[in-house]
Amino acid sequence: MANTPELDTSVPHEARVYDYWLGGKDNFEADRALGDAMIAAIPNLPVMARANRAFMQRVTRHVVASGVTQFLDIGTGIPTSPNLHEVAQALEPSARVVYVDNDPLVLAHARALMTSDPAGATAYLHADLTEPESILADPLLTATLDLDRPVALTLVAVLMYFTPEQGPERWVATLADALAPGSLIAISHPSGDFDPPAFAAARAAAEAAGITLVDRDRTAFEALFGTAELLEPGAVPLAAWRPDAPPADPHAAYYYAGLARKR
Repeated sequence: MANTPELDTSVPHEARVYDYWLGGKDNFEADRALGDAMIAAIPNLPVMARANRAFMQRVTRHVVASGVTQFLDIGTGIPTSPNLHEVAQALEPSARVVYVDNDPLVLAHARALMTSDPAGATAYLHADLTEPESILADPLLTATLDLDRPVALTLVAVLMYFTPEQGPERWVATLADALAPGSLIAISHPSGDFDPPAFAAARAAAEAAGITLVDRDRTAFEALFGTAELLEPGAVPLAAWRPDAPPADPHAAYYYAGLARKR
């Protein structure tokens, strides 16, 4: 497990800003200031945050229904119920989940993340997506997940913090390469395709606070899946990905979402 960094509340952090948008209490003044600055650019950002949580729940249910009951969740964020393991284990109590994040505040809440149905298992790795080999080498991963069986790799609203120069596609590919054939990859990612001026203003607010916010168009979003095969309905606006009911406005959340299968 990686060494735990000190919790610095004087600068905003992505997970805590997201918690603020969701109406959570695990955030600080710097997080709220950035959250409000970004809301000034895109007023419905809290709605988008909730839409991302709803996508996580829908895709988890779909994955379990397809027969995959193991999950590797990268960029977990601060626990918000129902969390991924709660959604999965409500359908299949034996589901197994490994959460990964590098935020010390998430680490402080790790016990909540590990409250599993006795028939299944959950674990938390304090690790970084930028070092996928360290995730794969952690014995807790293989103690919790059987990598000889399909695993769902989930990256919900996390890859936007990494630039094309950093090459997050390589990190996703490294993780996917370690998984069995038939494994699934679920990703959501914001895009300026939906409202370029608003996204540019939100990005400027984030960057002024020292947080990277990357705009990827649909083609760049699809590239994040590498050689995995995108499943129906493909790379679509977040609200249009297998909705529980027809969305009033499929473009209300400025995100793309998709699910792909490792060939």
